[in-house]
Amino acid sequence: MDSNLSEFDETTKVRHSLLTVLCILTFIGSGWAILSNIWAYSSASETARAFSSVVTINSNDSTLQKDSVVKEGGRERRKEFARNIMFSASKFITADNIRKKAVGSIISGIFTLLGAILMWQLYKKGFYIYIAGILIEIIVPVYLYGTNMMSFGITFISGFFGLLFIALYALNIKSMR
Repeated sequence: MDSNLSEFDETTKVRHSLLTVLCILTFIGSGWAILSNIWAYSSASETARAFSSVVTINSNDSTLQKDSVVKEGGRERRKEFARNIMFSASKFITADNIRKKAVGSIISGIFTLLGAILMWQLYKKGFYIYIAGILIEIIVPVYLYGTNMMSFGITFISGFFGLLFIALYALNIKSMR
């Protein structure tokens, strides 16, 4: 009787509540990422055009002259700094780059969703597929935008939560087969 009971315990694994919560959050997050990036891909031209027009309007603002930046101090310097950032970002926010970033995020979302589905079923290989999805999400902005503040900013946000979830999933790896 005891030998049958121990065999049953080894073959039937129970999903821990932390793993359940993580998988549900990943289902929601990955699903949202896939859907929102499909929309981003389809509206890339309009988004790039809108961003470009905002940058153009702000750069043509006649209230700020180079001389007034020096004379008026902090507030005008901050305005100029913000305009410089917007202008720099406008070089990267093109319809083509928006589409490429959206495709990378869709692929990443598919990988993380597939990984979460497999981990929900307690398969260890889902953990590694999830890691691949996070790596894709981290690498795509650096590939598209190079090594600059914009790519590092995008990478930091997605990478932080991705690495946090990887660490939390790793706590449950023993319960997977």
